[in-house]
Amino acid sequence: MRVPAPNRSDRAESGSGEMPENGRSRRKRVPKTCDCCGPNGKPHAPGHEQISKKRGRKKKDMVSQEEVAAEEVVSTSGVVTLDPVDAGTVSEMEEAPSPRGKPDFSRTERASEGALEVNGSENSDHDTEELSASQTPMKGPGESSLTSTEPDVPARSDAMETEPASWSAQASWDHHYCKPPAGETRSDPADGPAPPPAEFTTDGIVDCIHEFLEQFYGKYASFAPLSDTDVLLHLNKIFQSDLNDRMKLITAEVSKFRAGLACAPMHFFQVTYNKHTLTLDDLSTLDDQNWVNDQVINMYGELIMEATNHKVHFFNSFFYRQFVAKGYEGVRRWTKKVDLFSKTLILIPLHLEIHWSLITVDVSKQNINFYDSQGILFKFAVDNILKYILAEAKEKKQLVFQKGWKMVVNKAIPQQKNDNDCGVFVLEYCKCLAFLKPLLFTQEDMPRVRKRIYRELCDCTLSDRSSPDTHT
Repeated sequence: MRVPAPNRSDRAESGSGEMPENGRSRRKRVPKTCDCCGPNGKPHAPGHEQISKKRGRKKKDMVSQEEVAAEEVVSTSGVVTLDPVDAGTVSEMEEAPSPRGKPDFSRTERASEGALEVNGSENSDHDTEELSASQTPMKGPGESSLTSTEPDVPARSDAMETEPASWSAQASWDHHYCKPPAGETRSDPADGPAPPPAEFTTDGIVDCIHEFLEQFYGKYASFAPLSDTDVLLHLNKIFQSDLNDRMKLITAEVSKFRAGLACAPMHFFQVTYNKHTLTLDDLSTLDDQNWVNDQVINMYGELIMEATNHKVHFFNSFFYRQFVAKGYEGVRRWTKKVDLFSKTLILIPLHLEIHWSLITVDVSKQNINFYDSQGILFKFAVDNILKYILAEAKEKKQLVFQKGWKMVVNKAIPQQKNDNDCGVFVLEYCKCLAFLKPLLFTQEDMPRVRKRIYRELCDCTLSDRSSPDTHT
């Protein structure tokens, strides 16, 4: 059974103290007699504008006509010049007292001055208040305004914004109109002073030596390629002075540092390039008077081919052994992707028992040259290489190169004076011939050449190609 709800007329007739059926009292709505003073019939309060108090969402307050008129008076009076407000003059941040756009009368000039003269005409206090209200921006709830300590500077939100005093000139220097001409530099006062150079004292020199040695050891895992002149050149560059008179100090510090790291070798150190891998044991064959092994020979030949853009071909040190053991069929696939007869030079290292020699093939001149640092001639080795060249020319159908080859023995070449440097001589022969440089090195250059080859292998590139016998 439905109970009919009371209509609105019944609810209007019921008093404020009556209790309806649902148990809630309903107050009779009485229209307001005044928008600002409420429904109690109080007289209108003088001295303030009427502010409507309505329920629901607050609408944006409309600017009164008097405020608009006062603003027009100020705008027609001329341009008001604002003094730049320094950041230090701002004393406090105060919140607007009225959230409904009521003018802010907190300025000190309102209390001290009774009238304000605009365009030569003196206005009353009421006009002054309206003028101040027009200059004061409307603020909503939660907004704040800056109150200046200077009474002559009006706080207007529509004034031009200025940068704070801490603004740096670097922002304008970045503009293309402000950049200095090419070749000129502009010093930035914000930049700190340049770092001071290393202290030119004994302790400063020792510190630089230790720092250089640490970096060197981390890069090469050994002091085998290090010389005293390397440290001296580094110090001369750091201190911008000639420290040749400190060589005794340099030598002593290097010896101490090497002795301290002798018990901690880097056995895990490796150098990988293409299909070649060198361990620390392989690189150690370049130290002192050790015999150079096949891994060092082959990787260095790979670097020569890369440096010459493969105009020079370097055969692996195992090529000759394979050819002698199995004939042409054993090495036929070695040149499957290589056209030997398009090369300018072919380098073939020979490892005969305990000695290294070199055979080169000048394709354009059809010469087979033999180089040996002890003056030994292995004619049978040259004959074997000639057999291979003829078989290769027949396989690649190069009729021009199937005849006309000559053998040349070079005796006026640098010779070794010991039994340990034949491999180093072969590598130096290869580098000079690949870059068409004369063979001007001697036995006395071998310690330096060993160090240079060690570095080139670790760096995976050849250095100082214009003069192979010059130290780098």
